[in-house]
Amino acid sequence: MMFMKKFIYLILLLLFSGSIIAQSSELLFEKGNQAYNNKQYEQALKSYLLIEKSKNISAELYYNIGNTYFRLFDYTNAILYYERAILLKPNNQNINTNLKIAKARLKSDVYVMPNFFLTDWWNKISNLFAASTWTIISITLLLITCIVFIFYYFSYNRKKILFYSFIFLSFLFVVSCFAGFTRQSIMQSKDKAIVFGEGIMGKDSPDDNSTDKVKIVKGQKIKIIDKSSNWIKVKTEDGKEAWIKNNNIVII
Repeated sequence: MMFMKKFIYLILLLLFSGSIIAQSSELLFEKGNQAYNNKQYEQALKSYLLIEKSKNISAELYYNIGNTYFRLFDYTNAILYYERAILLKPNNQNINTNLKIAKARLKSDVYVMPNFFLTDWWNKISNLFAASTWTIISITLLLITCIVFIFYYFSYNRKKILFYSFIFLSFLFVVSCFAGFTRQSIMQSKDKAIVFGEGIMGKDSPDDNSTDKVKIVKGQKIKIIDKSSNWIKVKTEDGKEAWIKNNNIVII
């Protein structure tokens, strides 16, 4: 009995503290927005970063932080936070447009190698919904598929229609499962980063004395493909691979 009381008190405490954190974040967000509208960008940034520190993150928060860094002419940080916002809302037009503008301000002409068209097609599908929404869709489709199969099994009429409906729904169920898995994997991956170092030369191997291989531009997005001590092997947007020090990047 005593254990149950303590458990209930703990649950109530967690709910109460969560409510306080949410209210505090809302107040800080409003304060940051007001400061931003008054062109007090440094003050706005302080409020936004306090919210991020509390882990109460959202695409809107990252977008506002990106906009604030942009106004402070810190385009590299602006790119970082626009990329983080895109992870949460990949199809948001405003975020994608501002990201392109921030990249243009760095005046770094980096060729971006296009993805294979099937990869782009699949990414567009998986980005339609959040991973949690895909989970709900998958469960719903599974239930409907089971119901259709039961009708097919016991029905004497419309067997053909029910059979093809079952096949089609099964296909949609598999697609939704893989789309949700893809979306979740993208959200949890820590293999994308933004370069913050100036004038970095990617090396042929993880050694200061190795041959310079490729110039990597500040603000460029890279993919981490290998690690060795304080070195990381990266792949640039134009498909080149090289080793750089891991203190030159910030994970998206």
